[in-house]
Amino acid sequence: MEKEKIKEMLEERFQVIPAYPKKRHILFWYDGQKAFQDIIEELQLDKVKILRLQKGINRNGEEIDTNLFKIKYTLEILDTDSHYLIYSANPRPSKHENYLLDIESYSDFFEADKSAILVDDFGFDRKNHGIHDTIREYSEFFASKERREKLRKLLENPLNISKEKLKLSVLAVIVGAKTAELQEILKNIIFDSSKLEQIKKWMGLSFLYEQILRKFHLSIETWEKFLKVLLVVHFYREVQQKPSIHLESYYLGKTNELFIFTSSLFQNQNDSKHIQEIFYEVGKELNMKDRIEELEFEKMLLGNSFEYFEKRILQELVDRLQLGVVDYSQYISWIQERSHYSLWKEKYFYFYETLLSAAHLLKEKEQLEIQDRKTLSEILEDYTAHYYKIDQEYRNFYYSYDQIKSSELASIFDSFHSKISHFYEVEYLEVLLALWNEHLEERNSLAQQKDFYERYIKNSNTRVAVIISDALRYEVGEEITRQLEKEGNAKEIQIFPLLTNLPSITSVGMTQLLPPGKDRSIDLFHNKMTVNGISTFSTENREKILKESCLESSAISYDTFKNKSRGEQEAYVKGKKVLYFYHDSIDAIGDKAKTEHRTFDACKMAMQDILSLTKILSSLGIVNIFISSDHGFLYERKEIEEYNKLELQEEYFLLGKRYAFSTKKVEEKGCITIPIEDFFGVFPQKNQRIKVGGSGLQFVHGGSSPQEMIIPCIHYRGGAKVKKAKKVGVRIKEMGEKITSHFRKFAIYQLEPVNPQEKLLERTVVAALYDGNICISNEFKILLCAETENTEYSFSLTLSGEHEKVILRVTDAESKDILDQKEYQVKIGIASEFDF
Repeated sequence: MEKEKIKEMLEERFQVIPAYPKKRHILFWYDGQKAFQDIIEELQLDKVKILRLQKGINRNGEEIDTNLFKIKYTLEILDTDSHYLIYSANPRPSKHENYLLDIESYSDFFEADKSAILVDDFGFDRKNHGIHDTIREYSEFFASKERREKLRKLLENPLNISKEKLKLSVLAVIVGAKTAELQEILKNIIFDSSKLEQIKKWMGLSFLYEQILRKFHLSIETWEKFLKVLLVVHFYREVQQKPSIHLESYYLGKTNELFIFTSSLFQNQNDSKHIQEIFYEVGKELNMKDRIEELEFEKMLLGNSFEYFEKRILQELVDRLQLGVVDYSQYISWIQERSHYSLWKEKYFYFYETLLSAAHLLKEKEQLEIQDRKTLSEILEDYTAHYYKIDQEYRNFYYSYDQIKSSELASIFDSFHSKISHFYEVEYLEVLLALWNEHLEERNSLAQQKDFYERYIKNSNTRVAVIISDALRYEVGEEITRQLEKEGNAKEIQIFPLLTNLPSITSVGMTQLLPPGKDRSIDLFHNKMTVNGISTFSTENREKILKESCLESSAISYDTFKNKSRGEQEAYVKGKKVLYFYHDSIDAIGDKAKTEHRTFDACKMAMQDILSLTKILSSLGIVNIFISSDHGFLYERKEIEEYNKLELQEEYFLLGKRYAFSTKKVEEKGCITIPIEDFFGVFPQKNQRIKVGGSGLQFVHGGSSPQEMIIPCIHYRGGAKVKKAKKVGVRIKEMGEKITSHFRKFAIYQLEPVNPQEKLLERTVVAALYDGNICISNEFKILLCAETENTEYSFSLTLSGEHEKVILRVTDAESKDILDQKEYQVKIGIASEFDF
């Protein structure tokens, strides 16, 4: 208590013009704790006289006032004009013992305890006795300068603050909340229960529990009960079901408000992790696993608050898929929704990706009909339109499975392998390859890899870059094309199939992709590949060959170029007309026995590398880019059985796991023999391997399957006139203009189909109810990713509080732009907490 502060407070009081009919100020200051006796002795006030009430001991040993009459006589007779401060170092006497009561009736009082000082210091209303009481009640809290400063920053309008708001502000400071809003305070306590001890210390828990009662109509005796109520209410409101009899005692209060509050805790990723952990611990006590087990599957799909939801949903999806009696479109939709919206999507992403690929594969199995086409051209058309998806989903299934196979939960997929392997190897590969090889002699009528340079590169009127990725088969190229389309930065992206020569091996493919020159020679007998007499086996030699066709050409490995600085990359491409970039990850990994099991990992790496290189080249001003390959590959995850290995009877000058070459025409069981240049090539008719020395039979190439022979030719054209990509549109479905329950179902339409080629991209939206700009419901996220127009998405929202009108607003999750909104009249009759 500083003397100057007290002096300032007193002089401020005396300087106020007295309210008529008063002519002066008389202030009584009862200092019952004798805290300011030293200050009063030295206190001097401008134009104010100070009198002290004194006490003494009479003859009977009793304490009595000794100058009451003198003070009364002075104030009422001797000096009726001056300002007076009457100070007493004792408490104010009771009415029947107060001989100055008549003077007090037309005077004022001054308090210089901590509360009075702080009232002035914070700028509170001095006449608000509730504020004084609060400061006195929490005196230990206000004793800390650090806490006072935190409180000061939190207060927005201290002069008009209510007693309740001040208490909420004190509570907010104790728990470290950024605002004095109850929800923010509760969140901080939920995420750090040690705050409860601090609340007990500085203000007790009664006020907190009173606020919970006022806000949620929920009476609690312990914080643990509050957490249980939050969990139970959120759980059953989320799955839209009445509570189990085991938990009815915790389904209390204003459940709509409690659900919306708890849902808000799941919106932020960091907050979500905290509440998940808390719910897990509380849930163990409430035996929530059993409650989840009680739910019907469709209800279970709505749940998010427990990780156990994911395990049960995954198991149920696997079981249903195993039975084979599923609506695959609905099934795939369920998986996509869980993988996009689940709170656990990061942890279970590859579980759902594995399941999604399995569903796609089994859907293809159900509808697969390999047409008995009359020409190789028709089979190629079928493959590039439909069949390649089976290779793609087979790859995606095992790629995703490899990411989770060390997990204990991965065992739920064990039964899939034999089913998928049998379908892929027997029902698909054997049938398709047999049909393809039956018409293989017609291959020269199709677009050939050997014509690549002459057809696409030679006469290009702009600088052109060619990315050649070893063993990049068609289905991987198709996925790269879709990724490039999604990025929406190209004027045009096209993919064409090209057919390799046989055998479909690196030395042959790399030679065929170069300019033909005057003499392009593929000498299989001597293993010599040349163009104009220059060997094609090294990048340096390939550059020499390119320069003979176009002097401003170059060839470089992907790794060498990638490791250059930006300035070095700019210098490298400057002045060049043709640039060849050689990339090798699939063949480098797949073609080794020790690493062939990582073939599909290598495909993912290749895609990422190629997308990255395309971006770099585009940023360097190269707008004409081709992506292709020397050959494809055949890969089966299941270990190759002995019956799938062919033992050839003849002698061959060139022998591989999928091909054999002879100088004479031969016949081998299970093989086809076709003339190639001056020799005869022997190839397994189906997906068998030829017995040769060495290991590694899962990843093979060189043969005559579509997977080995069909390679992608992707043409990426950038430029300034790129059509701007946009996200699909959305419209709220008309479903009446009234809301008659706090729980209401809505629907929206995705107007256009997602189509990367037309630059129509998927969009994530957020739907919620608003009163003005204040969100008054839970938020619902929806991924608009359908490939058909006017696709409908249904969802439910829970309304908080009482309102006459509300607005359903659909916003873009990234930009926050409002995409559509609709106003509704609120006409709620008798509210039911179980109105689902």
